[in-house]
Parts: sequence; C-alpha cells; structure tokens
Amino acid sequence: MVKRDQLLLLTSIVNFALFVPLAWWAYKHPQPPVEVGMTHLFQKKHSAFLHYATIVVSTLSGSAVLLNILVIPTALVLWKRNLRLEAMMTLGNSWTSALVRMVIKEVVDRPRPSPLLVYTTKRSRKTSFPSGHVASSLGFWGWLFVLGMLVMKENPRWQKGLLSLPLLFVVLVGPSRIYLGDHWLTDVLGGYLFGGGWFCLSLRLYLRLREKGVLTREQSSRESST
Repeated sequence: MVKRDQLLLLTSIVNFALFVPLAWWAYKHPQPPVEVGMTHLFQKKHSAFLHYATIVVSTLSGSAVLLNILVIPTALVLWKRNLRLEAMMTLGNSWTSALVRMVIKEVVDRPRPSPLLVYTTKRSRKTSFPSGHVASSLGFWGWLFVLGMLVMKENPRWQKGLLSLPLLFVVLVGPSRIYLGDHWLTDVLGGYLFGGGWFCLSLRLYLRLREKGVLTREQSSRESST
C-alpha cells in the first residue's frame, strides 16, 4: 500500500512538473507553425466514417456532456448500489478538476486553432489550453476504468465493459480533438498531463479513504444496524 501510494504521488508530481513548462509554451506560442503542420498531418486522411466517429468520441468525452449528463446519474447508480465512497469520488474528481482547469484556461488564455490555418468543424471562442475534453475524459472514463478493476471483480461481464469502453474513450479523445481542429497537439498533451496528475491524486485519496473504511459497505452496514 505504501509503495502504491508513493507511486501515485510521484506520477502526479511528474505530470504536473511536465505540465507547467508546457503551459508556458502554450502561453508564449498561441499558434506555432510546427503545430499547424502537425494538425495538417492528423487531418490528411478524410472520410465520412472517421469524421462522424471522431465527433461521437469527442462529444461523449466533452466536459459539458460528462459533467451535466453522465457524472450525476453515474454517481446516483453507485450510491444506490451502496458504493457511496465511489459515488462521492465520481462527483468530486470530475467537478474539482473542471474548476481548476477553468482557472488554468483563463490564465493561459490560448485561442483555439484558426480556420484560416487548419480545418475546423466549428468556431469556438473558448480558450484552448489544456484540452478540457481530454482532462474530463481521464477524470470520468479513467475513473470508471478503476472501478472496473477494483469493485466489479465479482461480475466479470460488467468488469470487461467497464475496462474496455472507458479505455477506448481515453485513448481516442486526444487524436479526435486534433482531427476536428478543436485543439493543438500541446493542448491535448496538456490535457493528458493535467488530467493524469489530477486523476492520480484523486485515486490516491480514494484508496486511502477506502482503506480507512470511509463510506464503505461495511461502514454503512454498521450504521444501519445501530
């Protein structure tokens, strides 16, 4: 337990240590030519299937969809299944990450890719760094991945679903954001670094609380019997 705790803390520190200089780069280079070229490489192959597939992945990983549509129902389902700590962590991990990310976006204030430079599917006035879709995807889908590993062992069928689908979203959301022209490569990398660092901190907290029996099934059973 100590080694796992230290590993999660170290991973989080490394992620944030890499995130800070990347944020500085994004601040100083709003639309760097090298990233324009990288976006052109991502957008080189066009097809109707690829276009709509990336839109689906991007939509189901968006912070607005996750926070307003998926997070609360997921937390309610977990709560009704007597997974109260998991329900509270689902809410806390997603919402606190979103709040901190909003502050960072305002500070860096990097504009979205311009349609004059790359292909874009829509014109957004929101700031670009870090990618909220990527960070939110790690916060929500990554969390479901952990639940699949830790609390669904007694149901292999559910476990396979909770392992494969979230992992697919986490991996594909980054490339989809570049392909659709919504973010630069460094925005996506920043989203993975920030989301990964925050996720490791949240997972570390969850494991500590779980070990202490906070809001666990055993504690709920004791409370109901008194």
